Amino acid sequence: AIEVLRQLKGKTHPNTVFGVGTVEEEVGLRGAGTSAFEVAPDVAFAVDVTIAADTPGSDDSDFAEHCGKGPSISIMDGSLLPNTVLRDFVVETAEKEKIPYQFGALTKGGTDGGRIAMTRSGVPTITLSVPSRYIHSHNSIIHIDDYLNLVKLLVAVIKKLDSRMLKKIRSM
Repeated sequence: AIEVLRQLKGKTHPNTVFGVGTVEEEVGLRGAGTSAFEVAPDVAFAVDVTIAADTPGSDDSDFAEHCGKGPSISIMDGSLLPNTVLRDFVVETAEKEKIPYQFGALTKGGTDGGRIAMTRSGVPTITLSVPSRYIHSHNSIIHIDDYLNLVKLLVAVIKKLDSRMLKKIRSM
């Protein structure tokens, strides 16, 4: 999120952007709830890591993401079914900008996006992630291109997200 803010600094776009680092995701998404309540966003992007299925020695077929194939655009997790208009907007932006991406789905667990989406009267939310090997360990491994492409995708989406698109997203 910090690199996204750096790249947007001084650039013209139609949005006010907040970057928030949260706490206690694993024990109830608490930081996401209080942060989203305070900021009251019109739309939200939860940025996280996700499990990479290409970990050497792993045969975990429940997860499709692989390191080096682009950021993951979540189609669902245990806490969130993302706003489909927002999801399609993110995918279309990735395709127009030629940014590689992959779809992800977590059958267990959730992300801060689930709590953000339920804040106040509801916030259109999507989770974007970097595939990671050895997630939740002291030395997770990511592919730098996945990270850089996630930053590139968020910057492009924020620049294109205008009031017309926001109205379309919120009417869903």
